[in-house]
Amino acid sequence: MIGEVLLVTFALILISELVLIWRFKRFFIKAVEIDSIQTWPKVTILIAARNEEENLKACFNAVTNLDYPLEKLQVLVGNDQSTDGTQGIIDSWINKYPHVKSISILPHLNGLIAKSNVLAQLATKAEGDYLIILDADVTVTQHWLKTMVAQAIQGVDLVSGYTEVKTEGYFSSIQKMDWQNSIHSLKVFSDQGNALTALGNNMLISKKAYQTIGGFEALGKTKVEDLKLLLAARKAGLKTAQLIDKGAGITFPIKRILDYVDQRKRWLKGILSYRTLSGIGFIVYRLLLIEMLAVSLFLTNSTVLIVLISLIVLKLAIENIKQYQVKSTLDQVGVKFSLFKPFIIALLDTFALVVLMLNPRVSWKKRKFK
Repeated sequence: MIGEVLLVTFALILISELVLIWRFKRFFIKAVEIDSIQTWPKVTILIAARNEEENLKACFNAVTNLDYPLEKLQVLVGNDQSTDGTQGIIDSWINKYPHVKSISILPHLNGLIAKSNVLAQLATKAEGDYLIILDADVTVTQHWLKTMVAQAIQGVDLVSGYTEVKTEGYFSSIQKMDWQNSIHSLKVFSDQGNALTALGNNMLISKKAYQTIGGFEALGKTKVEDLKLLLAARKAGLKTAQLIDKGAGITFPIKRILDYVDQRKRWLKGILSYRTLSGIGFIVYRLLLIEMLAVSLFLTNSTVLIVLISLIVLKLAIENIKQYQVKSTLDQVGVKFSLFKPFIIALLDTFALVVLMLNPRVSWKKRKFK
């Protein structure tokens, strides 16, 4: 009896995923074309940097190659007490580009922690009408900034940009699939007016909206500033959007599995802290393949087992269809069916959940927080 109930539950979850696939194709909202914009506003890019000497040069090079009007661009880099060569890289950059400024970050200002502490201090120095948050380990395409700002000009208060993982090997290709399939779901919910979260490594918020929310100071102590910013924006009735577009951010992959798990652990804790019920549903959804495999070990009814195996195959097909839909939207080619990647993603998420239960402390840039 329990086996049959679980089968029905699994089937309902998969049906909901099929609905997401249909809605992605049927109701996809395209990004505003940048060619339709005649006048560009003043904007400020905020970059939080802590021990980023390995990534910062690539990020800077990409930002300097943007096609955005230079006289309308300000870049603020917050060095959060780095102990490596981060400041030296920043200094060499600001000597070449007068629109770039380096800001020294004070620890725990106004009780803030982690990245939100850095961004709050940068935002006070921002001159632009729009604030664009970009991580130091992210590079961008040439039209990225115009793509982000074009949506805001048309009335969107908070824009979550499209980000994909740079592929450097099999582990990075797993991360790329994970990111793209997650953004697939974020896009569907966002397009129906129910944004789930924003991508904190690549996002825009208008200064007016930021002030309406009360800035990061109003969000308080948090390790998931992107989620709390999105929730505050929705509570204030602000308009949000999730992009999937070629004007993209490219994030460097995480090299160590334990660092990957640590990142997922922080995300899991964040969503459970601020959206508990939906967070539980999110975890059930993310771990579905592992859950189905675990149930299969205890089934003795061959018919039920065959049905469960069929559902596992369907789940694998769904994950690959999501990948195909995202890549097709971006005109990317070479999409191949992946049998093992969805299993590995679910397994790593399971490991992250177990680690979180055993040790609820999370970290940002090697700093531990409760």
